[in-house]
Amino acid sequence: MDLRWALHIVEERRDDVLVLTLAGRLSAASAVRLEAAVAEAAGRGDVRLVIDLTGVDYLSSAGLRALAEAAGLCAHGHGALALCGLVDAVRMAIDFGGLAAQVPIEPSRDLAIIRVATPSVP
Repeated sequence: MDLRWALHIVEERRDDVLVLTLAGRLSAASAVRLEAAVAEAAGRGDVRLVIDLTGVDYLSSAGLRALAEAAGLCAHGHGALALCGLVDAVRMAIDFGGLAAQVPIEPSRDLAIIRVATPSVP
């Protein structure tokens, strides 16, 4: 695989919330890695999830679909998903793809963790 298209995922737990920090490109070639990581987390009962996209510089439609599926898995498990750390190009893709209306987006990781830990916060 071309290293420019690699996606790196780091897991961290904070305040009973699983944080997945992504770096690289979330494309058709790499979206399956995110889908697998989220499915594995949901299988363990980790359905309060923050996906930090600070290190992601490209988001394809397959990446959008993986994020939407992550939100669905979290909701199905009575949890919550929030996104944070969106660079302009990723924010535009999320806005144009309609995902911003479905998934909370916070400006910082700390706010995203608070949002997911207390999903009733508007």
